[in-house]
Amino acid sequence: MNIQIKIDKNIEEDNMILTIKEMTPEYSRLISQLQNTSFKLIGIKDNKKYYLEYEEIVKIHSVDKKIYALKETSETFLLSETLKELYAKLPNNFLRISNSEIVNANKITSFEFTFGGKLKIFLNSDDTTYSSRGYLQKIKEYFGI
Repeated sequence: MNIQIKIDKNIEEDNMILTIKEMTPEYSRLISQLQNTSFKLIGIKDNKKYYLEYEEIVKIHSVDKKIYALKETSETFLLSETLKELYAKLPNNFLRISNSEIVNANKITSFEFTFGGKLKIFLNSDDTTYSSRGYLQKIKEYFGI
């Protein structure tokens, strides 16, 4: 991939042009992230709203049709967006590992393959989770395995 950056102080508004061979899910996600650079993750706990830093988030998961973010401190916050919306807006280090969970790849300490074709994922919050088989290929591609 060839990346060129041209800085022009005379333009009135920033403009970005991507020349790609074909639209892929990765490019769609990148475009969505660029369009949502001002996206702020807001979590609710005890009827108060909190700004959540991406670096503090270990995982985002669904329980009983509600979406929660888990921080490194083991605090849990209710989120108002769907997992699909969040995945499109979050940085690339957030991996969708199942239909009900997104993890911060930077918070993964190790993983191992299970006999059922899943991946057992150990997180730095002493939490353990499992990927589904449908997302295994994307996870392997992310880690280059």
